[in-house]
Amino acid sequence: MKVVLIGTDHRLQQSIFKDNITNTWLPRDGTRYRKLVAYCIEKLNVKLILEETHPNQEKTAPTIASAKAKENGLVWKTLGLGEINLFDALLDPPLLEALNAHVKPEMLAGIYAMETHKIREEFMYTTIRDSLREHDCVLAIVGYVHLGVLARMFEADQVPVEAFLFTYPLVVDESRS
Repeated sequence: MKVVLIGTDHRLQQSIFKDNITNTWLPRDGTRYRKLVAYCIEKLNVKLILEETHPNQEKTAPTIASAKAKENGLVWKTLGLGEINLFDALLDPPLLEALNAHVKPEMLAGIYAMETHKIREEFMYTTIRDSLREHDCVLAIVGYVHLGVLARMFEADQVPVEAFLFTYPLVVDESRS
């Protein structure tokens, strides 16, 4: 029994991104992130992928991880609780957009709302823990603010954990992801 956690910026999970210049949705390659998910499946023997996403994510656009799950014949499930709050994401202007607008890019971290996140993390923990009854190795992809909390919860329960942080500087320059 093992839990594999990836903590990331939610934008890096997506298979599409909105081009701020043309205002159109374009495919997002996400090569490095895709490789990390593949590594978890192939080398760490992940059998189920749980991902913190919008409950209707698959209707809008599959995430990179959900596509990898389908490619490998694995079950993918959402690990989200309702709508994603604006404050859950970093509010940075993309680097090129900021430079083109002659604006100094500043990184603004989202707010860690203690009570809201406590509820979310308890829900995630319980869902992941329940999934371990059916699958001996579960990959859970969550916002980076939840990574340490969840890793420590599983560690306290003596469940082996592999934890990966996949974020900066990739959120600044989408082309590097």
